[in-house]
Amino acid sequence: MTVSTRLSSVLQGPRSCPYCLSSNTRDTSWKNADEKAGRFWLRPVRCRNCHKRFVRFRRVPLAAVAGAFGLGFLVVMFTVFEGVEIRSRSEHERLMAELEPREVERLRAESGDPEAQYAYGMILVQGGTGDPTDLSESVKWLEKAASQGHALAQYELGLALKLGRGTLQDYAAAGRWLGSAARAGHVGAQYHMGRLHRIGEGVALDLVRAYAWFNRAAAQGHGAARGARDEVAASLKPEQLAQAQQLSRDSNMDDMSAVPGTAQAGAAATNGSTAQVEQAGKP
Repeated sequence: MTVSTRLSSVLQGPRSCPYCLSSNTRDTSWKNADEKAGRFWLRPVRCRNCHKRFVRFRRVPLAAVAGAFGLGFLVVMFTVFEGVEIRSRSEHERLMAELEPREVERLRAESGDPEAQYAYGMILVQGGTGDPTDLSESVKWLEKAASQGHALAQYELGLALKLGRGTLQDYAAAGRWLGSAARAGHVGAQYHMGRLHRIGEGVALDLVRAYAWFNRAAAQGHGAARGARDEVAASLKPEQLAQAQQLSRDSNMDDMSAVPGTAQAGAAATNGSTAQVEQAGKP
């Protein structure tokens, strides 16, 4: 009996009988070369129920051809899109190369990216010319980046306001920006906040908070902060020192009520230090 050209039912499974739809089938072999001729992609199957023979697609050759076709299609698509990307990128790089480095950074800053705004602001500061126009322009870009939460920009802006570099000197504004950077973990800003609180420059004179900021900076390896922290600690009473250490561990250093009595402790420590100085100055 010659094998039928009928293929197995797709809905019933690749090995189901197309006559009785039974899945009780088994693979068999071609009876002769004439029956096999031109059917490389097919395999004969016999149904155990109705005993009729039919064919199904061979899985391995079919999968190999499909895989090769899919791989070739992916290679072609990748080559096409890679060529488009290379051409586009090369054109963009050529246009950017025609600009001065400073102009390139300015264009990137104008896109609104805080990192680019900070970088351009620092180029204006560190350009070496000291041009007042560049310094005032740098403050503008640093403020744009700082307003988006960029800690490095907040730190540099705080220093510019503290020193009056490119802008009017404003200790209160400097304290606000340095405080934002310090709470974000900037070690330099934490050290400067300790100094500001130690002398009451733009912020409340508070030795407890000064110790807390110095302590945070010292924990990150700031050498000058360690020395300043130990100097402030010598002016604090044991209970004030305990409050200062607790405050330095608090996640919200901006909240004056985070540790009860912190402000009073700072004022008391300051008054005590002043009294010691006055007493030492008496004959």
